[in-house]
Amino acid sequence: MEMKNVVFFIGSLQAGGTEAKLARNFLPHLKRRGRVNPKILLLQERGEFLDVLPGWIEKLSLNEGANTNLLRIIPRFRYAMAKLKADTVISCMWYPAIISYLARKSGLADFKHIVHDTVNMTEYIKDRFMREKYRWIKIYLTKKAYCDAEAVIVVSEGEKEDLSKNFRIPGKRISVVYNPVNGETITELSAEDAGIDLSEPLIVTAGRLVHQKGIDILLRAFRKVRDVTASKLLILGSGEKREELISLARSLNLLEDVVFLGMQKNPFKFMRKAAVFCLASRYEGLGNVILEAMALGVPVIVTDCPSGPSEITGGGRYGILVRPEDPDAIAEALLGVLSDRGLKENLSKLSLERARDFGLDASLSRWEEIILAEQMDGR
Repeated sequence: MEMKNVVFFIGSLQAGGTEAKLARNFLPHLKRRGRVNPKILLLQERGEFLDVLPGWIEKLSLNEGANTNLLRIIPRFRYAMAKLKADTVISCMWYPAIISYLARKSGLADFKHIVHDTVNMTEYIKDRFMREKYRWIKIYLTKKAYCDAEAVIVVSEGEKEDLSKNFRIPGKRISVVYNPVNGETITELSAEDAGIDLSEPLIVTAGRLVHQKGIDILLRAFRKVRDVTASKLLILGSGEKREELISLARSLNLLEDVVFLGMQKNPFKFMRKAAVFCLASRYEGLGNVILEAMALGVPVIVTDCPSGPSEITGGGRYGILVRPEDPDAIAEALLGVLSDRGLKENLSKLSLERARDFGLDASLSRWEEIILAEQMDGR
């Protein structure tokens, strides 16, 4: 029986949780299993993870320019579908989903459409759309695309609840498949020399430097930590807020104790050095980096934001949950871990225990089940 060609359609392979997941582990392991033939279609052929994606994963780019008209992309998308012999298209997030939706509605392409969403869309729309000129068109088309898809795969129950309530997608059509953690690979990569040898305890965070990730909140919390004890904060990631965050660190007199390392293809060698990992996000989908830190046995402190971190930590059982937008609560939690060796060791054990619940095989099996299903419920 010939394998189905499954095209993962995404904007680029720039730094991000979904991009890292696809390039590092997901697509290579999915192909090795031999049940489907995964390929990748990019809007733009750029990004730090282009070199990470194995060359034996078929890749194609639409080479979209900065001002490309959406309607002009559709014919190029149709050509790509034919070249890739796509049976199923998995649109990663809203813009690829709109393109796939319009291509099907125009009759220019025929394929099974699955949307893969990795963030709380209600919060994302409030954050990223509401100041834009054509926001209502984007919101309308995003909802139409998601509702029209045969299935929607999300990474947390909180995401599912959001889409069911606010996009009015039937719950039976939304599947929760947690992002997998390849603990063996993470441990292997973490052994690489990080080139740092600090005498002070190290706090690590990782993520794009954007409003969503709350790095500004963490910096304000870290100022309170430094007022009490010596420590360093390592920030892994790049993004539009970099200069603004450096300026904030300067105004807080923290530049000597905060290191902006930029995006790292191997963040695990730095995570391994951490006394504690902290994610101060305003909203998430799941929060892959939390799981990656846990796989290394690092204690985690995360915000109880919509959605994901609470699910990962079992409501605070496997890590410390704090209120979003609250530097005081984050500082208190950080100081607690840094000052209490017993608490730190216990959280380290709990991290390792929890990471084992997010295995790669279970996630891939569920993905294959959804992709290969002949009929979808709820349509």
